[in-house]
Amino acid sequence: MPNELEICLAALFLNKGKDVLTEKEFTMYVSLDLRWMQAKDADALMKTLIGKGLMSKSGEFLRPQIDTSSVDVPVAYRPSEGLIKSLKDNASGRPAAKNDGNSPSILPLLVQKALDSGLEKGAFISECNKVSKRMDVDVEVAAIMILRERGADVTHLMNDVRSSVLSR
Repeated sequence: MPNELEICLAALFLNKGKDVLTEKEFTMYVSLDLRWMQAKDADALMKTLIGKGLMSKSGEFLRPQIDTSSVDVPVAYRPSEGLIKSLKDNASGRPAAKNDGNSPSILPLLVQKALDSGLEKGAFISECNKVSKRMDVDVEVAAIMILRERGADVTHLMNDVRSSVLSR
């Protein structure tokens, strides 16, 4: 019988309909599209799946190491609170791998700019995700595009977004 991590992995890849994801795709899909958990917890899930050998990482690509089609995934599966709590417990105490303190995430600043411009947070993030997917650009780039389209002055954020995207 598969454990919850195997079910979670199978549900993720079966829902996405792909057998290969990038790290960014994994995190964004788990946190923003499926709304299973926050992005930092999605990163912890990714590291846990890799650490347990359920998923492999080759370059920037992630592949399941189990036959996801053979796992019986419950309808409308969501990870249990226990799994999410264990991910949070495992992630606490060690710094995030991507953020070294020198390059804080620019996304919260873009969301705040959207709020200041009169946009609703949820609608803005949803629109950013749609534009990001449709145009195959990073979420931050999509956010800048949407804000500029709405007349917000984002020139002072352009270099930060560029640095954030190029640092990946």
